[in-house]
Amino acid sequence: MLWWNSLMEPARELLIDEQAATLALGAQDLAAWGARQRVFVSSLITDMPAERDAARRAIESFGATPVMFEDLGGQDVSAEDAFLAGVRTSNIYVGLLGPRYGVRMSNGYSATEAEFREAEREGLRLAVFVHGTDTANMDGAQRDLLAGMRNLLTTSDWSSPEDLERRVSRRLTELAAEELAPWVRLGTMAFRATQIAGNGQTLSIWADIRSRAVYNELIELRDGRGSDIPFASPDEARTVQVSGLTSTVRSTVGKQVEIGLAIRERRDGGLSMGSLSSNGKTYTSADLARLALFDALFGTRELPEFGGHSAVDPLAALRGRGLIDAVVRPVARLLIGEHLLGRGDAATIDDFWLGPSHGGTRRLRVAWTPPRLYQNGPKPERLTVEGDISDL
Repeated sequence: MLWWNSLMEPARELLIDEQAATLALGAQDLAAWGARQRVFVSSLITDMPAERDAARRAIESFGATPVMFEDLGGQDVSAEDAFLAGVRTSNIYVGLLGPRYGVRMSNGYSATEAEFREAEREGLRLAVFVHGTDTANMDGAQRDLLAGMRNLLTTSDWSSPEDLERRVSRRLTELAAEELAPWVRLGTMAFRATQIAGNGQTLSIWADIRSRAVYNELIELRDGRGSDIPFASPDEARTVQVSGLTSTVRSTVGKQVEIGLAIRERRDGGLSMGSLSSNGKTYTSADLARLALFDALFGTRELPEFGGHSAVDPLAALRGRGLIDAVVRPVARLLIGEHLLGRGDAATIDDFWLGPSHGGTRRLRVAWTPPRLYQNGPKPERLTVEGDISDL
């Protein structure tokens, strides 16, 4: 995949600061993140009192709020409604699976499976831990549940409550780092920022750069190739000009940089508000944008041959590179968001889910809200694409 080129320079591939995935956060940052999190703990309560206590300790060590059925108190709703409401008011789901599936409820699922399905449907970040590595002693239904979970995510085994506490803490640290240190793209580079600040006219980006190639590219931008550059963060896509670069050498393996950017314009193509018809079907511009993205991501041919949309694959720069999950997931989210926001097809990115690789295939889901047709008009309905993607 070829990326941005300035004037008549040859286009170049995306440089990714892969070592940035190991970026550590300070205790103050973790505490600030934790104070905003509600973490739902799902398991058979009577089977795992020590493990639930271990999960509680790990969650509370971040200053986060554990959401646990035994803490809900008396309510004038059914138990099933109470714990599903607990899932919907949480940010993160922690599932603890032992050998027993549990009693099926009126919906045909055990409480654990119902909670997991609700968490997945609501777009919570998911973390599932399994007691031991031997699943032969599991109930058949529990093995089926675990197999279904492993189609969506990678699980972690634990051997003791103390081991589980460490693993939950490590996973929460990873989730905090993803949110507090967002990935950005600047020209031909993708790297992890430690802070982003802006006032609508300028942006300041702070980052710990570990890649020498990325740092050298930043120097080139500072020294003369720094105008009309595409920039994207998880929430916006702009065209910018590099107005300054300050670097501090912190160690032999990295440099702390502050990048000044002047915003030139928002990169959007202006979403067409009309509609087109073909073979008895009517397509809005939002419909065409969704079909174009679906075709580009999943290799289908759903897009009609009219309407000015084309199936441009936003993830082409990542395919076949064998990147680790800690890199490919946030960078994929960044590039898809840039594609939708930069073309004017989305006002907000509402949901992004990229599962683990199984035989070279991952499950991908993206949801977004298109721009309003009119300033005072109704909010458009959310659009979603979901399917199996390869080579990531």
